[in-house]
Amino acid sequence: MKGIDYSLYVVSDRGLLRGRPLVRAVEQAILGGATIVQLREKAVSTREFVKLAQEVLAVARQYGVPLIINDRIDVMLAVDADGAHVGQEDMPAVLAGVDGVALVSAVFGREDINDAAATLATLLKNR
Repeated sequence: MKGIDYSLYVVSDRGLLRGRPLVRAVEQAILGGATIVQLREKAVSTREFVKLAQEVLAVARQYGVPLIINDRIDVMLAVDADGAHVGQEDMPAVLAGVDGVALVSAVFGREDINDAAATLATLLKNR
């Protein structure tokens, strides 16, 4: 995915919303300048995650803001989101690579930087 603006990367967390609606909070973040949104849901079923992702994606698309799905490549593919965030304990990014999709990987320290560089090289080679 070309041209993603990562300058204000918002990560959603319903636990911090104190009961306020997630979709409205995401819209407010976008109206406040968010350039990309990551939907992070750790304690929901796949069905609920897909439903939330569809709702958030509708708002994100309305404003032309990319949506990244946390950890769940299956959910990303199901809702046609713009990318996935894969962390250290998730599926390796090289295995998860899907054409035309942004993959964001958490990087912590020298070993992760080397792994991320190797993954990027592999993804670019396979394009």
